[in-house]
Amino acid sequence: MSRPIAAISRITTLALITALAGCSEGTGTGTYTLALVPKAMNNPFFDQARDGCKQAAAELEDVDCLYLGPGEHSEQEQVQIVQDLISRRVDGIAVAPSNAPAMANALKRARSAGIAILTWDSDLLERDRDLRSAYIGTENRNIGVEQARLLQRLKPRGGDLCIQSGGPAAANHNERMQGLRDTLSGRESSAPPGDRLMGEGGWQEVQGCPLYTNDDFPLAVQQMADILTRYPELDAFVATGGFPQFVPQAYRQVVERHHERIASRQTVLIIADTLPMQMEILRDGLSHGQVGQRPYEMGYRSMYLLREIILGREIDDPIYTGLDVCDADNVDVCLAAVGGADGVFGKQGAL
Repeated sequence: MSRPIAAISRITTLALITALAGCSEGTGTGTYTLALVPKAMNNPFFDQARDGCKQAAAELEDVDCLYLGPGEHSEQEQVQIVQDLISRRVDGIAVAPSNAPAMANALKRARSAGIAILTWDSDLLERDRDLRSAYIGTENRNIGVEQARLLQRLKPRGGDLCIQSGGPAAANHNERMQGLRDTLSGRESSAPPGDRLMGEGGWQEVQGCPLYTNDDFPLAVQQMADILTRYPELDAFVATGGFPQFVPQAYRQVVERHHERIASRQTVLIIADTLPMQMEILRDGLSHGQVGQRPYEMGYRSMYLLREIILGREIDDPIYTGLDVCDADNVDVCLAAVGGADGVFGKQGAL
């Protein structure tokens, strides 16, 4: 008789955590086991955070970096992984919550167990932020603000817009959407994800949007293809994450099918994140603007910060890692800087 998938997943997760107890992705000799939990391990954005985590562990003689998350985006599996890390009594957890309310429920046990907790990339809801010591990452609202500014420069008269986001319960993407909508409308909404655009500032969201990818990258490409076909006069497509570009060849094929309208800027494409393949897409004229984060720094500094918490030292909250805004005017500078350990996309210091 076959066991339920959820049970198999839980057993697999527990086995992984147990196996990694003596061989985490750090030096393997550390005093403190510090977990970095992404939303998904098949996301190239989080690969950079993993690299930062491993680098910090190599520098800190008393720290092991344990990088562990769902193989693919799964809110339930991420919560289960955190619960299992708490049961194992790791020394610290830095987590990028896919579902902020669900993760808050799991982290209540961590606080009771005395485990150091950070959030990174995505935070908890404001009502639950006493469950963690600090948030490190992007000031997420500002991603949407900068995307809106790029859009306003390229399309000053406004037009029809489609927004593509992550999961409906992802706090970071909702904050980005609010920043985008508020900046385009010229008025401040009361809460994320902001108020739907219905002509304010000259912008109107088309029917069927926003699109929610749940970090499914092939789905993101298909959604984009369907919207561009459904709305041949669409003025702008804005993604709050790098979703469709994380399948770069498929993304290129979609854009090439609409080459004339993209090249003439009849339809403007503004996408979040600035990973190497995304900068190549921008260089080739297949997007019009990218607003990037610094995931390497998030992973790197999370290890240092968790160690500070364990040692009883005060840390700032929140800790913002900055943004990089790239377009046709500075794409060569952005492309040269991508991935550099000391460049604008690299680590900016330990603390």
